[in-house]
Amino acid sequence: MKVTGIEVFRADMAPMGEGAKHAVLVVRLSTDEGVQGLGEIGLAYGAGGRSAAHLALELAAAYVVGKDPFLSEAIFDAMTRKTFWGQNRGAIFGAAVSAIDIALWDIKGRALGLPIHTLLGGACREKLRLYCNGWYRGISAPEAYIDAAQGVLARGFDAMKFDPMKLDADGHSAHPNRVLEPWMQRLAIARVEAVRSAIGDADYICELHGNMWPMDSIRFGQAIAHTRPLAMEEVCDAEDALGAREVGQATGIAIAGGERLVCGHDFRRFFEARALWLAQPDMGVAGGFTGVRAIAALAAAHQVYVQPHNCGGPLATAACVQLSFAIPNFMIQEIFPVWPEDDRLSMVDAPFEKRIQAGHMPLPTGPGLGAEIDPAYLAKCERIT
Repeated sequence: MKVTGIEVFRADMAPMGEGAKHAVLVVRLSTDEGVQGLGEIGLAYGAGGRSAAHLALELAAAYVVGKDPFLSEAIFDAMTRKTFWGQNRGAIFGAAVSAIDIALWDIKGRALGLPIHTLLGGACREKLRLYCNGWYRGISAPEAYIDAAQGVLARGFDAMKFDPMKLDADGHSAHPNRVLEPWMQRLAIARVEAVRSAIGDADYICELHGNMWPMDSIRFGQAIAHTRPLAMEEVCDAEDALGAREVGQATGIAIAGGERLVCGHDFRRFFEARALWLAQPDMGVAGGFTGVRAIAALAAAHQVYVQPHNCGGPLATAACVQLSFAIPNFMIQEIFPVWPEDDRLSMVDAPFEKRIQAGHMPLPTGPGLGAEIDPAYLAKCERIT
């Protein structure tokens, strides 16, 4: 079997409630035996998606087309070692490599009639514990967080994540710019306390999105420590391992992060510094199955749990689920059960987001990623050339 071509599609999405615009980017590889593989570029929001799409086309032409898709490790090595910039790749380069790698593994699974988690060594568990994200969009008043958080519990989840600093008191988009101003701290603490009062002993992760420097995250973390967060996420600049460790030590709260890290050596710095308790490499940025599996193994060697970051389309979710079943140091999986602003879940025939059972994901049995693209949906998307 040989790879014969690559296509990249862009699906523009409506802006989210907080103003962030998404564009889901799908990669499709074809082979001479008619088997196709799907991947997703992990830059659904922010800048860089189009650049990664064009780079994926360039990398595929040079290192993928004409190759046996079962040689995914060698292809990954060629894309990252023979391209100069690939050796210390950033997010755009990493996203292009990741989408291609995911598609190669999807081809292998489809050709063999096996789910990818089986190819990775087999399932380590029968179901995945999930935490719900996206449930607090557009909510401003602390009391409104109570009803919304209880709605998450009513859906069967026993864990959730939220950023208490996305909106100001009037519901307008707002977040700290390094410095946490007193009015925002008071409002954020009230929102966190409201959530804890609503969910009892359920877990929550407090997302900070890297918007603050360590001093401010320490002050905020100490103020919410009594609410017992499962973790605080992205507590300082994305590359600041020592800052993350400092926040964890000063607050006594476990630190999560890593969605903006790309290479194994990026994560190694955090692991060696004992800066992360929960590593969150993005499947669509940190190397797909080949790259993130290696990061997960490195994390296990440092006694760090892994939760693949997930905030894109349904193919990204499928990739996260397949990997999470196969790694022994999995902790919990992020998922957005609904996207009220757009129809991205219609992109595939049976999105994993609609397979949730009592806050858990059952073991997938379909071949490859376990999700089939809808040709009619893809026909409406922009094709990148």
